[in-house]
Amino acid sequence: GIARSLGAKGITEAGVMIGTPEYMSPEQVEAKNVDQRSDIYSLGIILYEMVTGKVPFEGDTPFSVGVKHKSEIPKDPRELNAQISEALSRLILKCLEKDREKRYQSAGEVHSELEKIEGGIPTTERTAPHRKPLTSREITVQFSVKKLLIPALVVVALIIGAVVLWLVLPRKGVVPSSASGKPSVAVMYFKNNTGNEAYNIWRSALSDSIITDLSQSKYVQVLSGDRLYSILRKHDLLETRSYASEDLEKVATEGGVNHILQGNLSKAGDIFRIEYTLQDMSTGNIIGSDRVEGKGEQAVFSMVDELTRIIKSDLELSEEEISTDIDREIEKITTSSPQAFKYYVQGREFHLEGEYRKGIQFMEKALELDPEFAMAYRSMAMAYNNLVLFSEKTKYLQKAFELKDRLSDRERYLIEAEFYRYSETTHDKAIEAYTKHLDLYPEDTIALSNLGILYINIENWDEAINCYSSQIQAKDKSIFPYINIAEAYRAKGQYETVRKVLGSYIQDIHDSDNIREELAMNYFHQGDYDLALAEADKALSLNPDNIMARIIKGNIFLCKEDFDKAEEEYFNVLEKKELGYHLYTRIVLGTSNILQGKFENGRKHYQQGLELAEKLGDNWWRVCFHIWRAYSYLKSGQPEDALKDCEAAWKIAPDSDDSLKWQRRALYYKGRAFLAMDSFEDAQKAADSIRELVEKGTNKKDIRYTHHLLGLIELKKKNYPRAIDYFTQAITLLPYEHAMTPFTMDQANFAEHLALAYYESGDMERAREEYEKILTINIGKLYTGDIYARSLYWLGRIYEDLGQTDKAAEYYEKFLDLWKDADPSFSEVEDARKRLQ
Repeated sequence: GIARSLGAKGITEAGVMIGTPEYMSPEQVEAKNVDQRSDIYSLGIILYEMVTGKVPFEGDTPFSVGVKHKSEIPKDPRELNAQISEALSRLILKCLEKDREKRYQSAGEVHSELEKIEGGIPTTERTAPHRKPLTSREITVQFSVKKLLIPALVVVALIIGAVVLWLVLPRKGVVPSSASGKPSVAVMYFKNNTGNEAYNIWRSALSDSIITDLSQSKYVQVLSGDRLYSILRKHDLLETRSYASEDLEKVATEGGVNHILQGNLSKAGDIFRIEYTLQDMSTGNIIGSDRVEGKGEQAVFSMVDELTRIIKSDLELSEEEISTDIDREIEKITTSSPQAFKYYVQGREFHLEGEYRKGIQFMEKALELDPEFAMAYRSMAMAYNNLVLFSEKTKYLQKAFELKDRLSDRERYLIEAEFYRYSETTHDKAIEAYTKHLDLYPEDTIALSNLGILYINIENWDEAINCYSSQIQAKDKSIFPYINIAEAYRAKGQYETVRKVLGSYIQDIHDSDNIREELAMNYFHQGDYDLALAEADKALSLNPDNIMARIIKGNIFLCKEDFDKAEEEYFNVLEKKELGYHLYTRIVLGTSNILQGKFENGRKHYQQGLELAEKLGDNWWRVCFHIWRAYSYLKSGQPEDALKDCEAAWKIAPDSDDSLKWQRRALYYKGRAFLAMDSFEDAQKAADSIRELVEKGTNKKDIRYTHHLLGLIELKKKNYPRAIDYFTQAITLLPYEHAMTPFTMDQANFAEHLALAYYESGDMERAREEYEKILTINIGKLYTGDIYARSLYWLGRIYEDLGQTDKAAEYYEKFLDLWKDADPSFSEVEDARKRLQ
């Protein structure tokens, strides 16, 4: 009903209540006593209307509506809007139970459920379904003052409900697959009716070739082979010879398609026959069936070309659409060798299982038969990228790029974009290629995903979130939009949102070691090491071969200062065959020693990593190790050696991925080395050069390195206000802790000098605050642990200066315990001992 003030005239005794019957609970209609559960029923009506555009019960008279409230079961809201989740539908229907004992018993319960549902829904603009407003109809019932008391939490629940439901509704400009207007189809694995198991590979190979051919179309939406594989694997259907109707419904629902194509391969002599049926899943009707024949396996591709043209006709494309559609022959966009294609399909299956090495082996066999098989080169590039071997990735991506005319337009634009994405100087070309691709295929989630990665690389977090939100809204159930949106949300400091998004994947899709790994990382960045450890263990229980989960466990133990367990995890990784992970492990083994003040030991690991990177010919990692070693030399008072590593990094960086990023970092540490040698002019030149490189690239936030270097120059000159201003500018351009890549080492690095500037200027309170903040930067403790340790020392100094000797002693003891085996050259250790004494 209409809210009325308790103090309003005329409501201190029984009277009338004016409202509309569509929103009244059964007990209100019958003028029975009401309580908070009646409000929950009314809230359910409003939520129902928000997601469907109509109330559950309508009638010509108030009486007819009232009867429906008492006796009629509301239709499931998902029947009216398939976009809402099952969990939200259950919540609404529970609010609308006739028996108030079966409803939620408090607004708090509703609030809690709505929060759970809200977890995985990204915040982007949506458009609510339009409906004509109800004509107001009045109804009169008796009431008392008590019945007007509405718990405040109902209002809170209503607001949260409004936000959640606003988020569920389709976003402007993003058309979910079910509403794109195009016919959509999933091509199931074929039956092998040849009687020869040697042809079993064609079960998936035929599906994949038809998908590849149909995917060229501007007018047909096709479920990708990767997505089909993941759905079939999830439901244990990969080896199924024939599919039950419920199996097909699962594929259609989860894949967001409205047609299913099934078929079989048979053989008589040397004649191959492909037969198919096409089913409209909305009606269950078979709308097309046909067969094509050809002589020998070599004819399969021409048979697929003929088949896809017939399928388009079955899908009721017009003659004009079919004649003007993009439809190059399948062997011209893949390979002319059926055997090479079979190897490719086998390799992709291993790739999708995360067995990248085996996948590469099959791709190599495919390329032996057809050295111009561009899709095989692309797959190898992605496999090496996942193995953290970036130079190998670049090599094969270059080959795919050179052969891009051997690809469909869909694949070609993706390859071009991917090739251009790895250099900031060509990001404009990458975005242009993504735009062309999405103009042709607006529903393609792969392009959106890769575009999102580009935005992450240039720290445009909001645009990245928009890309991944679109995928999640379009019901993309792969892990990648969830993992990538998690990194973008973390960079904005929205750790709870990350937890909810990842939790929704586990709850609504399935449990995943990769999602658990991301949750572990999220808790790590929040400083909750026990929960992080629990999630890493869950990841390993789901997949004992998850190497990154093993590394994360090592990182957690390192930050818990359990160095023995950390090294145990790291050396476990070094026993694995994947050398890409060996490189990263050498980084964290080095930083583990730096945290303990053992710089010489740390540099030994950096040297081993550098030697491996050189052996592998991986320039990205070579630059990385030179930069890390330069940092260690700089922080142990050896600027000349730091300068040598910076020069080496500078020379290699142009030939590596992320070349401008590495060049800017090389210049930054070069400037710091010059400053440590009192060469102000050279340090200023380095700062100016960084500015020029920032102008050349797309990540304008990297100007922070210029700001920070200028701050260091002012600090060295004892111009504290100007130094503090520069340091503050640099820090404001940093993201929150969000990843464990070797690029994420600047949080504590920048904060250290701001704290020192406050200390040297005599502002003890601000210095204390900044040093205490450093102790909470978990990624700083992992990568720049000497700053963490020295912050303990400086806090001891500050509390000693403030006369708080107990606190001072506490910090000196922590520092000395951490650096008990530090290299003997550090004066802080001896000074801390004397001061503690």
